[in-house]
Amino acid sequence: MALAAPPAAPLTGWQRPVPPRRPDAHPIPGHNRWHPAIPAAAEVISGGSVRLECQGRTGPEPLLCGPISVVGAEPGDVIAIDVLAVGRCDGRFAGAGHPGVIGCAPALDSLAPAEDPDGALLGHVPPGPDYARVAARALPTSARGTDIGGCAIAPLAAGSRILLPVRAPGAKLSVGDLHFPAADCVVLPGWIDLRIHLTKRGVERFHVTGPLLISDPVRPA
Repeated sequence: MALAAPPAAPLTGWQRPVPPRRPDAHPIPGHNRWHPAIPAAAEVISGGSVRLECQGRTGPEPLLCGPISVVGAEPGDVIAIDVLAVGRCDGRFAGAGHPGVIGCAPALDSLAPAEDPDGALLGHVPPGPDYARVAARALPTSARGTDIGGCAIAPLAAGSRILLPVRAPGAKLSVGDLHFPAADCVVLPGWIDLRIHLTKRGVERFHVTGPLLISDPVRPA
């Protein structure tokens, strides 16, 4: 897992290979649970962009990259995420690569006791009592349901947009489980460039109460 600023003019994977690790990237521990107390790996202002390098799936739950804190985001706001580019870390043809899952941290009052706290990976949560406290109520992706964007069959390639309601301060955006058309496997290590915009009171103003996935309007279905 790594974070970096995207290239000034990102290119999609089908245009040419892009190096998977930029000089300004810094590694971060992944997480496979959702909890508002998982510290942000980086923050971005509205209109800012970020590159996330994601690992392939290694277990039943996707390993997520992030969270990304959006400056000024509060519960009731909406963030709009534009997919700028997606590519494979091995530099091979990426096709219509897209994230398998994308979402914001859940609200604290929506958490429930965890079924498997011992299997939790919690990013930058320090080991010790805090880790055990967060793991005891952190949610796996399979328990989030329609509260996050399940994009496994949606062609969210470059040009797509995702609207997500904010449930926790900072939004805490996480992405993972990148999918690429391939004959041998589907989920591979790769990178995704995102631009994030914040809309204050978006839930009330535009009635965005769940993920809204908007495919590239010029890309054929």
